[in-house]
Amino acid sequence: MNEAGGDGYVFAVASGKGGVGKSTTTANLGVALADDGFDVAVVDVDLGMANLAGLLGVDPDVTLHDVLGGEASPADATYETNGLTLIPGSTDLDQFARADAKSLHRVVEYLREDNDVVLLDAGAGLSYDIAMAMSVADGVLLVTTAELNSLTDATKTGKLVGKLDKPVVGAVFTRTGDGGFDDVEGIAAALGTTDAVTASVPHDDAVKLAVRKGTPVVSLKPESPAARAYDRLAAKLADSVGMESTEPESSGFEWVDPDTGKTEEAAEPDDDGPVYEIPLEDLIEEAGLDADEETSKRRVKLYDRVKSKFS
Repeated sequence: MNEAGGDGYVFAVASGKGGVGKSTTTANLGVALADDGFDVAVVDVDLGMANLAGLLGVDPDVTLHDVLGGEASPADATYETNGLTLIPGSTDLDQFARADAKSLHRVVEYLREDNDVVLLDAGAGLSYDIAMAMSVADGVLLVTTAELNSLTDATKTGKLVGKLDKPVVGAVFTRTGDGGFDDVEGIAAALGTTDAVTASVPHDDAVKLAVRKGTPVVSLKPESPAARAYDRLAAKLADSVGMESTEPESSGFEWVDPDTGKTEEAAEPDDDGPVYEIPLEDLIEEAGLDADEETSKRRVKLYDRVKSKFS
């Protein structure tokens, strides 16, 4: 049970500026948490620019807008996809006009009962709808790029979070490593999130491909740099609130076949297995340590050059 008294934790994923990867982060964080064994629900609370359904490959008939407009129940707008529960938003402008964010708390409490984590994909900027999404959450996760305008707007959003008396549980910096300002620690200090979960998601073409295919990158390209970053974010966020994964831990060392990429856990050694004695002279010869003095000097120089690169 969380601090708010419910069964699951509710986090609003917010940004000060559009186009920074907020919805992409929500979708991938949700799937990564689900892959770790948690029951997860995600809700598209960006009432004006809903796009979470497309990122998760869902074409909905009933949406959050119908629920907030009093035309459907939360259960009617629920979809199971990618291992999690989704309540999508509508892209219809008429429905946007009818949606009343005051009813959002009913949706959140409905999902909180049956899920370990509820992620609210809030809109960008500062508005009544966004404030409502933050007010019903237990904490807020800020998403920003390293661009000055994005950081400035994220700082404003952080101040709104403070006025609502909600904690900033983390900051996600997207598209790092593309030549921009990548001092993540410095940015975190500027946002006041040094004590919170901090994650850096590198610029990765696999994310663009995933968006086009309507599949989260953690599912489409799980070994890509961005996917691994979202996996780390999920683990950090879960750990920060004391949630423990129900997925079984590996029993030991994991060996990866360099040709197939498949993994196998190392077999337990036999208690009385054979022990082979190899003459020291053979080991020295195999390692090339019996080479002439000139060759040995070249090896030492090469070693020193490599070592200097990492010191």
